[in-house]
Amino acid sequence: MKLKFLFLTTILFVTAIALSACTGGATVASSWPGLIVDSDTAYVAYNQSVHAINSANGSQKWRYPAEPDNKITFYSDPALSPDGQLLVGSYNKVLFSLNPETGLMNWEFTEGTNHYIAPPLANDKGIYAPNTDDNVYALNLDGTLAWTKTLDGEVWTKPLSDMDCECLYLSTLDHYLVSLNPEDGSIIWQSEELGGSVLGVPALSADKVLYAGTFGSELIALNAQNGEELWRASTDDMIWSGPTLVEDRLYVGDMTGNFYAFSASDGSPIWKVTADKLDGPIIGSSLVDGDTIYFGTEDGTLFAMDTSGNVKWKQTVGGPIYPTPRLAGDLILVAPMKVDELLIAFTKDGARQWSFIPEK
Repeated sequence: MKLKFLFLTTILFVTAIALSACTGGATVASSWPGLIVDSDTAYVAYNQSVHAINSANGSQKWRYPAEPDNKITFYSDPALSPDGQLLVGSYNKVLFSLNPETGLMNWEFTEGTNHYIAPPLANDKGIYAPNTDDNVYALNLDGTLAWTKTLDGEVWTKPLSDMDCECLYLSTLDHYLVSLNPEDGSIIWQSEELGGSVLGVPALSADKVLYAGTFGSELIALNAQNGEELWRASTDDMIWSGPTLVEDRLYVGDMTGNFYAFSASDGSPIWKVTADKLDGPIIGSSLVDGDTIYFGTEDGTLFAMDTSGNVKWKQTVGGPIYPTPRLAGDLILVAPMKVDELLIAFTKDGARQWSFIPEK
């Protein structure tokens, strides 16, 4: 299927090196919205602003900065820390901590030397922020530096934590998954070469299995305790997103626009909805709520599908949907590109509830 939009073409050109053995120095040229939801607020980071939006009615609570600053560009999903900070990285090499109630800045971390593309991870032990300078920066919750770890490739995905083993999992453009000690950044294990970059956040099961989609058109399961490969399953095209794990199933889409369900135990295919029944490349991960799977496409359609692979409904928003849809109470939120609306809310039966258009 032809990729229609210049933005994704640019992204793919930049990341084409991820399909070969050399991956150093890749950075993206533009941004798409980052979206998270907490309680009654949706936080959207996009272009020059971070917006806090009432998820019930679409009204804006605050905007940071109050006036757009062309020196700042936001790309990744924000993150909330346990002590009540909203963390968001930017293209101008700064990690910001904001007050999620007011949008006022708490502090900024400026020691990174390249863009922040991956969202940070924040837990009780601290903040872990990958930068495209090949470093992971571990910060104390007050924004002071605890340690720095240099990896063999850029990290574009949010770190994943497992407090049972007190370890972090990260994927690199260099075709590896690594596990780090959160206390000092030392490597616990590094996987074998995976055959493609991992750009989506892996899923972690309760029985300590990591599941990752790759640009090598495969879904791979690894033992989370030592990085050993358990199985591989093939897809028709590259996987940008991380798979969504629900019970013993993995749901994931590919860059052609196929959508799959695999068995988490052995990688065997359960069903596949082919691209001709959908309408475009699938970039974001899926949201699963009860017996419904929600995902967006590059052609700008939000799909609701049952767990047998049948389309329940679809709604067109007019622009590419790259971020993963988010659940906000009884609403499904999507953040499209190339349209006036920055955020659109749908009911679970597909009715448009509200949309948010930021002021210029």
